[in-house]
Amino acid sequence: MSDLILALDCSLRWTNVAVLRDGDIFASKRLDIGRRQAAELPLVVESALSEANGAFGDVGLVAVTNGPGYFTGIRVGASYAAALAYGLGVKVAPVSTLHMLAYSHILQSRPVLALVYAGRGRAYAASFGCARHLNIADLPAGEYGGDQLAAWLSSREGPGWKDVFLVSDDPGKAVENLWPTPPQPVLQAPPDASVVAKIAWNARESGDVVSPMELKIFYHRDPQVG
Repeated sequence: MSDLILALDCSLRWTNVAVLRDGDIFASKRLDIGRRQAAELPLVVESALSEANGAFGDVGLVAVTNGPGYFTGIRVGASYAAALAYGLGVKVAPVSTLHMLAYSHILQSRPVLALVYAGRGRAYAASFGCARHLNIADLPAGEYGGDQLAAWLSSREGPGWKDVFLVSDDPGKAVENLWPTPPQPVLQAPPDASVVAKIAWNARESGDVVSPMELKIFYHRDPQVG
């Protein structure tokens, strides 16, 4: 199997593509192409592969964020990733958008709560590392109101809010719409396909990859919220 991983993230504002080979990033692109995403993603991928001195035939694994985030972007990224992987006869590594945002803090062995603003005063959220470092259950990925997130954070034993780092792709929206007075600063965590590629590298080693036909999207939208 080729060691080249092509990673895509279209789940948030930016269109992100990265190429990883032998564990190292050889190309990384981040573009704000808005509604042109579906048309231009293939061109961005070709450019990234060329920059990495690679070709489609060198790709051994396709990685893609599969939500939560923007409805259209997730579908564009997942559809392209599945179609490309199917055509190349390779597997897909699905990566949670929230895992991507939390990754740098996970590497530093910090418990982290990742947030993506979902509108209507709610957020898609999940925590990572709490079970390992704080001996409490992690918050499962889902859609939550600010009051629900505050209740989860404040219900923990120990010093309180400061145990968990809060990160978001858009801290301004998270603070403005979830907490009038934030419990602690919400740190910027930009979307990054390089991170998706690194997560996929580990996923391949652990077997957490799927066939293109098995790729699933997770929007985490609460159906009870109108």
